[in-house]
Amino acid sequence: MTFHNLSPKAVKGLKVIIHCYDQFGDPVGGDANKLECKVEYEEGLRPNRKRATDKKILLSGFQNTRKIEVDVVKILYEDNTLWSKGASESIKIELTKIENKNFLEFVQSRDGEDVKNYAKDLNGHWLCVCGRLNVNAQSKCRRCDRLKQYVLAEYSDEETIIRRLNAFYEEQMEEDRRLQEKRELESALRKQKLAKKIKHSLPFIAGGLLVTGIFGWGYATNFTFSTKVQLEMMDVVNHIPTPEAVKEGILDTSFAAYDDNNGQGDFAITYGKEGRVNNIVVSNIPEPQALDIDHNSTNEFIITYSLDFPEYSHAPTLSWDDVYEFDINEEEFVLASANYPDYYKNTYIPALNQRIAASSDSLEQQSLSVLMQAAEDLLNGDFIPDATHTEIIKLIEAKVLNNPLQIVRKDNLFYIHGITRGMNISEAISVLGEPDESFEVDSKVCIWYLENNLELVAEYAVDTIHYIALGEFKKDVLEQSMVALGDPAEAGSNEYSYVAGDQRLKFHDMPGSGDFRVQLFDSEAP
Repeated sequence: MTFHNLSPKAVKGLKVIIHCYDQFGDPVGGDANKLECKVEYEEGLRPNRKRATDKKILLSGFQNTRKIEVDVVKILYEDNTLWSKGASESIKIELTKIENKNFLEFVQSRDGEDVKNYAKDLNGHWLCVCGRLNVNAQSKCRRCDRLKQYVLAEYSDEETIIRRLNAFYEEQMEEDRRLQEKRELESALRKQKLAKKIKHSLPFIAGGLLVTGIFGWGYATNFTFSTKVQLEMMDVVNHIPTPEAVKEGILDTSFAAYDDNNGQGDFAITYGKEGRVNNIVVSNIPEPQALDIDHNSTNEFIITYSLDFPEYSHAPTLSWDDVYEFDINEEEFVLASANYPDYYKNTYIPALNQRIAASSDSLEQQSLSVLMQAAEDLLNGDFIPDATHTEIIKLIEAKVLNNPLQIVRKDNLFYIHGITRGMNISEAISVLGEPDESFEVDSKVCIWYLENNLELVAEYAVDTIHYIALGEFKKDVLEQSMVALGDPAEAGSNEYSYVAGDQRLKFHDMPGSGDFRVQLFDSEAP
């Protein structure tokens, strides 16, 4: 059990009452569901420090405990002063959460994910955005060190956040406008330079070749040309360059990056067609990589695009590779990913597999799995990418980012927030971090307190997880998760089950509250 000392003095010990509840939220043992115990810190718990208790607290008398609530009734400080619940001033406050999703993502992107509430100026106290109550004399929050003046000015009400958000959007629009103007100007200048370079270079190249040829022939003949030869040479001069002298297809490519460090720029293609040299410039793209995928001595071009999820600040960094080719007949740079499945089979999919194996972030793994499925569908002819990547982005949003419970099915297993049955508990800890609570009753239990008031419970014997539960959540959250999972194998009254291999994933409502919970257990279990 872990305690966080927010007082200015070191703590020697605590007296706490632990209330025990089962998986349905009912008290274990009826009204006698509480255990009174003392917690000692031999070396003291220093101010503003968080530490687990020196000794484990056994709940052997409270079997089937799945949830606990801890009530601190006394605190013994290192200076031997004593705090007792009820003896000190009691202040009742109500946290006002930032409910609007867009507002919450905006403020969390500015100041961190622990920002969840509006700041308040109370009588003699002030409430920080992290939820900590501070006395007026404190200029900084005791929990998060944010300045009182700052949070009250920036996050005291919805109107203030709207003003900040509108100002942010206006700044972004102005910055985008300036960048676009700069790009257009740079692009125009580059096109002019490129056109002049090509126009001016060809006569010199042709002239140089002609002079070299004349001198070579003159040297070989001691510069004694017959009248016939002179006429032939003049004819050559008058007809350079001949159509046959210009190679058909791509002659050269170049890329000029913009100065704003966004990785994009202008891609110029110089090509020959019908004896003439031409060029096109493709603007506002990442630098293409030339690759002869089908080994026909003509390069295709791979462009790696970053996928953008502006409404999801928690989205991982993802990219999709497109294959482009230059259509000499239409003289266009065209998207042709569906024509080159070998690239995805031999290059893109193996790279995704390596990244999935190296990742310890469950959200990233789930998102990469969606990209993997899209690439495999392309191999089977079931998916054709579009230039704006709209379909891929929609898939990731629907299956991962809009999946608040982060439940996915992969390799015939169900994963909840990146962990599954049969997984070693140490692996689960590497994914989720150290548990907020851990204890042992019939089996060992780890509990993580997640965002949106979700509580993830994992039970394990020895080191192997055999049961996982996540709750509690509203019906709309359940419905979002079911969209990602598809139709259930079994459906009853407020109860839905999915089966994969030896695993059963079961959603059910909680008696009395109307909220829902999901459990992952052995499919053969009753």
